[in-house]
Amino acid sequence: MKFTARFSVPRIDVSAYRSALDRHMKEMIGQALLTWLEAVLAEIPVWSGASRATFQKLARAVGYSLPVSPVAVNAAHGLFTSRIDRTGMGQSASAGEMVTDKETGEYTFTYSTTLPWLIWNEYHNANVDPDPSLFYRVIKEGPYNFQAIGARAFLRFADDVDLLPVKPFVRGESVKF
Repeated sequence: MKFTARFSVPRIDVSAYRSALDRHMKEMIGQALLTWLEAVLAEIPVWSGASRATFQKLARAVGYSLPVSPVAVNAAHGLFTSRIDRTGMGQSASAGEMVTDKETGEYTFTYSTTLPWLIWNEYHNANVDPDPSLFYRVIKEGPYNFQAIGARAFLRFADDVDLLPVKPFVRGESVKF
């Protein structure tokens, strides 16, 4: 007696899946970065433009328009008007990048700053515990806690992100025995 059978062996189109996954992850990390930026920037006031300018490199990575021009502040409220544009100082005192690497599977963004008063205001209420290098009152009392606020916003977003399903990239291939 002779039997002939046909089996269907699953084959994954790995190349197509990786390409689709790359597009998906680029979109997700971009949206995560926007979510993080919006949460963080809500905590950072504009005075001379320096603090907000530290975020411009990241904003540019996702095409986000980030206004940082210095603003006039009402002196009647005990605050002074900033006549100095320090956006260049903020830009030079920061680093920010988004990495999307299909080959390594790395999809990240990073931010850092060495801007002294932004660091000080992150952890202190500068109107009560003033930065020793500055002499004026701040627009928004700290501590800003923007790092923790940004992390929570990112994690809330990331909780809803899933990898793409593999099923659309699986094909049955007949094998005759």
